[in-house]
Amino acid sequence: MNAEGYHGVIPFVPLRLTYEEQERCQELTLQLLDRTLRSYDERNAISHSSPRHHSSLDSARWKRHKTQPNASLYSERGHGVHRDLHMPGDKWESPTVLLAVGTIQGTLDDVMLGLVTQTFGEIRIRAASIASHDVSGATLAKLSGPTEEDPFQSLSIQWMVGEQGWPLSMIVRPRDFVILAASGVITRSNGDRIGYDLIQPASLPQCPPLPKPMTRGKLMYGALYGEKQDGTVDVYIQLYVETMGHILDTLVMNAMWIACLGFWEAPRLAQEKKLQWCILNTEGDNNFPALAIHALRVPRSCVQGAA
Repeated sequence: MNAEGYHGVIPFVPLRLTYEEQERCQELTLQLLDRTLRSYDERNAISHSSPRHHSSLDSARWKRHKTQPNASLYSERGHGVHRDLHMPGDKWESPTVLLAVGTIQGTLDDVMLGLVTQTFGEIRIRAASIASHDVSGATLAKLSGPTEEDPFQSLSIQWMVGEQGWPLSMIVRPRDFVILAASGVITRSNGDRIGYDLIQPASLPQCPPLPKPMTRGKLMYGALYGEKQDGTVDVYIQLYVETMGHILDTLVMNAMWIACLGFWEAPRLAQEKKLQWCILNTEGDNNFPALAIHALRVPRSCVQGAA
């Protein structure tokens, strides 16, 4: 089985999940979604059912590290991760709990269209577009994909490899990740539409850690995107990162801040996907400029249907 990157070969046996393993993947996804929704609701309850301004969260629980007009990054004080969350995968030695919050100007559909990836090729494009970072690896298993009811639905197991740029490369070994990735949109009982983007470790005996110097990394996050009536999207991203080494907090925060801000590029990525749809569907048409403008308003179902 060929992969994109890592010398062109996946170093694992072909992944054939049992029914029980597939059920476990579904269960883990629902658990992380429920946990993130409860945390999201707790924040809103404190601020009387509307999202508190991203730059002024509860300072007793959250330490603010970075902020700009539309986004802020916090770390949780103390060791709440051990108290509140059963972390999947092997033992987490030194997890850091981060929270990125803010707003994106645009619609929920555009945010989801920009961020959701159905293939590993789309993952590489997203990484290159929003972080100028090359990611190699492959989709090991696809458990579910888009439907007419939820064109953003996806559940898959991914293997990713990446090396840190300087100066992190001086203190961090190359890492790979085997992750369970899920996305979609739900409608809550009050009618609110919430998009979700979930990543967590996938502990599978078929995908053991690779030989040194490669290190199996751990990454987990739950991202929610809430549609608001004022034409913006409320962003809530709770991240759990295994630092695996005594890395300077400043380096970690700078790297995570840059990575988190990539989520705010969703509307631009959505426009690029729409233009790509236009190019693929209007090749040789003299009316291309007008059609390109129209493509920026193409329904998400049309764009994804052409992918």
